[in-house]
Amino acid sequence: MSVLNQLKEEQLFTCAEQEVVRYILQHPKAVINATIGEIAEAAYSSPSTIGRVCKKLGLGGFAELKIKLATELDRLIENGERVDVMLPVRKEDDIRDFPKILFNLHHQALLRAYHSVDMRMVQRVADVLYRADSVYVLGSQQSFILAQDFLCKTAKLGLPFFNPSMVGFNNNLFRQRKAKRQAALIISQYADSRKVVRWVEDLKHIKSEICLVTGNAKSPVIWKVNHAVIFESEEGIVGKIGNFASRTGLSYVLDILYMVLFMKDYDKNLENMQNFIHDRERPDW
Repeated sequence: MSVLNQLKEEQLFTCAEQEVVRYILQHPKAVINATIGEIAEAAYSSPSTIGRVCKKLGLGGFAELKIKLATELDRLIENGERVDVMLPVRKEDDIRDFPKILFNLHHQALLRAYHSVDMRMVQRVADVLYRADSVYVLGSQQSFILAQDFLCKTAKLGLPFFNPSMVGFNNNLFRQRKAKRQAALIISQYADSRKVVRWVEDLKHIKSEICLVTGNAKSPVIWKVNHAVIFESEEGIVGKIGNFASRTGLSYVLDILYMVLFMKDYDKNLENMQNFIHDRERPDW
């Protein structure tokens, strides 16, 4: 039996050991790259407890556990074949294999996004958004959900980001009277809909600096915006059963962009968030 499957058998471990087991199952990659002391601290446990867990798994120690985990994760990820992101499950598939299939699908999507994203362009977009006095954050359909998520995160940084449709303007774009420097971030998986094309036209009319995040390098608006962060996605527009890969790629790139913005005022942002938590007793996110 694999180590990962053994770890799921809770009856093998004491309450103290189960804390370690839960951490290993939730962060297997972190375990591979950490020391036993770091894992003990992260799991609020001790090296001796981790040693007992390794012994119950039939292993010689923590070093062997890391080797086993690395081997099993590689097998789980590669598994001899790639997942079809358009139709990841087949009629004959066993539903018990769905967790592994979807794990592999999202891992594929992350790998493609990781290797294709241009960090220089991400930095450029972050600089534009950070310097702006007013920033539209726009997304439609499923991308609108990611736009809302991005807005919620950037709200913690006190940046002037908003979505017109979320404040009663029904997506009518207008120039902020006091905004000398106005920018926009369009989030769209394919960036080829009439709505996106109209946004770009309206934003250019009000002289807004336009940034785009998309998984479609053939989007008709790529050459009309000022800056475009493009990540690779195997997902087509027609014939898919869900936006799994493109959603994962978009979310990944937006998280990177948020982190870059966070780093611009790291100490201030950290202090503001801690003060907010203290004032509210607990965060809302």
